[in-house]
Amino acid sequence: MRKTFLTSAIVGLSAALPVSATTLGTWNLNNVVVGGVPADGETEVSTIFVDNNSPDSNGQIAYTAPEAQTPGLTALNNSYTSGAGTFDGCIRAEVGGTDCATGYQTGNRFKLQLTETGAVDLVFNVDPTAAGTQGGMNTDGSFATPGTNTYQVFGRAVNLTGLELESFELQLGFGVGADFEASTAGDGLSFATGLTLGPENLDAFTQYPFGLFGDAPTQNADLDGFFNNGRSGFNVLFSEDSIASDGLYESILTELNEGRGYEDLFGNWLSREMAPDGLLWDNDNDEATDALVMAWELEDGTWEALRDIATLPDPGDPLNDVDPTAGTAVSILLDPMTFADEAAAIAYFTDQGATVSTEPNIEDLANLNLNFGIALTDGIGSGFIDWASVGDKFTLRLTSVAAPVSPVPLPAGAPLLLAGVAMIGFLKKRRTS
Repeated sequence: MRKTFLTSAIVGLSAALPVSATTLGTWNLNNVVVGGVPADGETEVSTIFVDNNSPDSNGQIAYTAPEAQTPGLTALNNSYTSGAGTFDGCIRAEVGGTDCATGYQTGNRFKLQLTETGAVDLVFNVDPTAAGTQGGMNTDGSFATPGTNTYQVFGRAVNLTGLELESFELQLGFGVGADFEASTAGDGLSFATGLTLGPENLDAFTQYPFGLFGDAPTQNADLDGFFNNGRSGFNVLFSEDSIASDGLYESILTELNEGRGYEDLFGNWLSREMAPDGLLWDNDNDEATDALVMAWELEDGTWEALRDIATLPDPGDPLNDVDPTAGTAVSILLDPMTFADEAAAIAYFTDQGATVSTEPNIEDLANLNLNFGIALTDGIGSGFIDWASVGDKFTLRLTSVAAPVSPVPLPAGAPLLLAGVAMIGFLKKRRTS
């Protein structure tokens, strides 16, 4: 059972303790089996178990070299200020460095793959010895001012459950599995407030990857999202110790793009193998950056291109060397092209000078970016965490919930057939009784 910290004033303490707050330590691996060291281009996973002794797992941290390294996730103490706020460190993908905010398409996000519905518990160690305010007093007998350390979380949840997901919840607490105990209000562990995340300056928000849904100017990019130039993701209900999804949102920038949000196109959060196939173009020949989705397969087997390649200028054109758009991808959301099949789509882009490849499932449709922060605050008196009683660690839990499965409609006449079969069974039972 978690204990809270109780203290009484001790007048006459000779010196005040430091005012710095509890600091984030390492990822606690007691319920984790760490994956191996991958070769470049290969992926390994660190498996997260339901508790420290269970063989069951609902999730894993995936990492692909050379972008990320074992164990796939790290916690860093490194103060910085960005457009999202001022932070004392971060939780991010393990890349071997000490920087937190390394920018767009630089592999900040750790990949939490959800392999089953239910709870996945990420446990983090803390260093309360840095928090002199727990029991700390000034020389005049007054309590020292509590300090707070704020950590940005660069997360991505990946649906590999084989099911459509309807909702999720992030919680802070202590312990794992059946022993998990939620954090309480005012105990010094909370989701951070006062942040300016996303275009609406929120404390927490989610978004399907920008390459699929998003407006280029808001990301300082050159190309709008493949499916829509408005963002799509889950709305969230934010509280001190919980961030819970509240239905999908769609940010529409033009009326002509209505009906092209995630929910409009796909319904619930897809598991990766449910996503449609796509054609990718490695437009910058850089394996470290994401290839561009140029076209996707519709349910009827036809292919729709929502991006094109700007016409290459005539080599004799004197402006050829200064045309910034020649040979680059451009969005054609308002005037898409349709092809009878995959071969026809590939042939078109090949004629445009682009070598495209098929992605069996557009994997980013299963990927949800999670943006939020965690605050560690020290304090004096009833209600604050006694870190020693919880093993100097806390838990970040993500729980996913599957969408209801719609029953398969029965063909016409099936109810009468089933009634007849039931009657035959009843008569047979009577004859043998």
